[in-house]
Amino acid sequence: MTDKPSTWIRAFVAVNLPPEVEAEVERFQSELKSSLRGDQVRWTPLEQIHLTLRFLGNIAAGSVPDLEAALRRACAGVTQFELAAEGFGQFPEGTRPRILWVGVKGESDTLKTLVGRVVAETQAWGEREDKPFHPHLTIGRVKATQPRELRQLSEELRRVKAPCFGQWRVTQVDLMQSELSPSGAVHTCIAAIPLGEDPAVGDLGHRANP
Repeated sequence: MTDKPSTWIRAFVAVNLPPEVEAEVERFQSELKSSLRGDQVRWTPLEQIHLTLRFLGNIAAGSVPDLEAALRRACAGVTQFELAAEGFGQFPEGTRPRILWVGVKGESDTLKTLVGRVVAETQAWGEREDKPFHPHLTIGRVKATQPRELRQLSEELRRVKAPCFGQWRVTQVDLMQSELSPSGAVHTCIAAIPLGEDPAVGDLGHRANP
């Protein structure tokens, strides 16, 4: 017998942005939207813009406490660090862009260490990923499909000069739930795990409101 769909949740691990950085990214999105010809990009809603550390996909809802404990172990060995949202680009590079992104810079070695620990501690959940980690914030997905449209869009994007959107101190990692709906995905933080905390510490005061 298979589990009912309600016993599963779609989850990922992320670092969320502070409001002041979100506001700058939103302003840049608006300026970019007005400068591009046509309706060729599906823009990421502000509440869905985050730095993904690991996408887990569908996981058993009952395993969330164990997953949170694994993330506490991962975060215990990493101290707070600084990141900055800066730069702009597209995946893939060339004449067929699919993803538009804002770059993430700062203490990259510490960030890579955190990602490595998260991946190692959460191997029991999600699928194995072999892609290298490229920190970025997805701000849009290209809808255009015709080669000529894509070439023109790529040329326009290469002329874009992005500012620094601000920096922030990363103090926690968030376990996020993504619920799909006809109007788009709704993201909810179901657990906030502080960096540098003893993993034996209970979750009282840390679990986010559903």
